[in-house]
Amino acid sequence: MLRLPHPDMGLLVESGYLYVPLLFDPDIAGEVVEALARGRDHDGPASAEDRTLVETGGRVFIRSLSLESMVEKYDRIDREGYDQLKRVILKGFEAAPAPVDVSPNGRLGTIVLKVMPHFVRKDRGWERGPVTDQAFMEFICGRMDIPERFMEEAAGTLDPGPLLQRMKDLDGLEENVEALRDGPVTGEALQRWIRSAVGMLIVRRERLRIERELREREHWGEARRKHVAAMLYLGHQGAFELDGFGFSRIGSRDEYFIYKRTGEYILKDYYDRSYRFPDCRVAVSTMGPLRPLVLEHYKHPFLLHHRPRQEICLSGYDWPNEVSAENIIRVLEDGINALLYGYDARRRNGYHSLDKTLYYVKTIEFEDYRV
Repeated sequence: MLRLPHPDMGLLVESGYLYVPLLFDPDIAGEVVEALARGRDHDGPASAEDRTLVETGGRVFIRSLSLESMVEKYDRIDREGYDQLKRVILKGFEAAPAPVDVSPNGRLGTIVLKVMPHFVRKDRGWERGPVTDQAFMEFICGRMDIPERFMEEAAGTLDPGPLLQRMKDLDGLEENVEALRDGPVTGEALQRWIRSAVGMLIVRRERLRIERELREREHWGEARRKHVAAMLYLGHQGAFELDGFGFSRIGSRDEYFIYKRTGEYILKDYYDRSYRFPDCRVAVSTMGPLRPLVLEHYKHPFLLHHRPRQEICLSGYDWPNEVSAENIIRVLEDGINALLYGYDARRRNGYHSLDKTLYYVKTIEFEDYRV
């Protein structure tokens, strides 16, 4: 259900803002009177931004949200209610879900076309400068055997007919929603208006999504059928590794662990003795937050325990929030650099020390890694 004010609640609309009854006790009554007086003494009519409090019909109302913001961000205010309304509004118009998003800007496309080239291109003999999506997909296709059924599925994926028909279907759902007039409004009337306004927002967003998908399919083009088949195959497999870079799906969702192998490496302790650490996969999860972790059952001075999927200790790090190619690359590289180069033998930084200190406390030991 849409979580809106109670239907019997008296509300007020003014200049696109929703005002709700102000509940106050005698201790703040004087402040309210003073604030209203300042509003009356204001030179000229006060704008909606200035009118925090409004008095009408002997009642005091306080400004809350703008109606436009409430509609635009309703999916964040009440995600469950938004999804429920979306199912109702688009019932009968849903396109058959694709087995995998093959667009360059989809989750899998971002991993394959924007992150992977950063880690595997350096020894590929390409000239300096950015590698095109088409060139990299040709390279990928040369490293896998794509079953014929994915070639046939790619032909259907590139057909714009179903999406064009869906655009026509959406035309019948669009209608104009008039703005709420200034003045008193009941909670029930506000509920009806929000439902209509959010419903039309859902239709507009669905139209924009389809237009974007049509443009992306045009970007791939019929000549790229093999490339789309490769993306479908990768999505079906859910995992792929190339030159130490790879990804694996998390469960059945369109979320992934994205990783880069470290290879074997050497760290030295306070006495300049060497320790050979085994290869491991430093990864980030697209489910967030973007933090570097080690997928294997692993031990290192920067890992608190000796177990799988531990977060790498990076003190004072500015963690990114957005799951973008740039942030994924940055976190992976910083995580790898921390394991390979971050340990200071003199300071013995990290959770553990490679060598036993004078005031030794039982901790994870690395004697078995000594060279």
